[in-house]
Amino acid sequence: MKKRDFRRILAGAMAGVMMLGLTACGSSNESAAFPSDTVNIVCHAKEGGGSDALAREVAQVMQDKLGWSVTVENKTGGSGSVGMQYVQNSKPDGYTIGTAPVELSMIQALGYAELNPDSVSLLGCGMSWSAALYVPKDAPYDNMEDFINYCKENPDVVKVANSGIGSIWHIAACAMADKAGISLNHVPYDGATGALTALLGSEVDAAVVGTCEGYSYVDSGDLKCLGVFGEDRSATMPDVPTAKEQGYDLNVVCWVGFLAPKDVDEATLTTLQDSLKTVFETDEYKSFCETRGCDSTYYSAEEFKKMADSDFTYYSELISSLGIVAQ
Repeated sequence: MKKRDFRRILAGAMAGVMMLGLTACGSSNESAAFPSDTVNIVCHAKEGGGSDALAREVAQVMQDKLGWSVTVENKTGGSGSVGMQYVQNSKPDGYTIGTAPVELSMIQALGYAELNPDSVSLLGCGMSWSAALYVPKDAPYDNMEDFINYCKENPDVVKVANSGIGSIWHIAACAMADKAGISLNHVPYDGATGALTALLGSEVDAAVVGTCEGYSYVDSGDLKCLGVFGEDRSATMPDVPTAKEQGYDLNVVCWVGFLAPKDVDEATLTTLQDSLKTVFETDEYKSFCETRGCDSTYYSAEEFKKMADSDFTYYSELISSLGIVAQ
């Protein structure tokens, strides 16, 4: 064999080895286990509220139990639409997910955005809690009947704080007014924390937010809770009767699950769904929900979608009948 031919063959062999090496590297990168980078949870609500606490608890358990690197970022506004649309429009690689509040089933009917349970990929849900009516500790009423009678005598005077026009707590206050035949002055704030701060600061006369956001102020004696808008009494406020026990047929419950953009690949989507199931089934997470008076019942991605679709139909009809529009 001529020296020139030998060199040509050797060069070709080396090139082939290099190509195989590059191909192997490419295959390794493509099949790298998810997640290989930090997962960012976008929370639709302001820091300090129930949804924010949920996002941070899930992030912590993911880090502790799964070894993931997880951050939480708050993007508020538009009854949760700002945060959810941010996730919806993010790169569908699984590294940006977000909290999915019950407002996902309301936003389109309110006119905030073309966003509904079909607009995103739902990952699962593991937390819910009821609406409740709070008043100052020295308020001249101790139950819902007293409050409602006062409102009937003073139509449009009583200022009731909520977590934003079109939010679940605004809908709850409107539903209460509708069932009781009263007219309220609804005052929106940025989240449940803002609504409770306003009530504590005497800016308003009452607030409708969740049991998990207001129970600590009842425990401290700063506020009174006149009624819980759920089927059952709150575990954190067992002495407070439900609205139904007091003669008002109200059942307004907030749920918060998790979502991802559409078009996340199936393997990554399954990993995200499985990771949340693991989190929701830990004793740490269940204890977190229990101490906050929340139900920790787990809903798979399919069950969550069914629940969100059902609420989409219910709230679309309710919002239309009450004439609530985004502002």
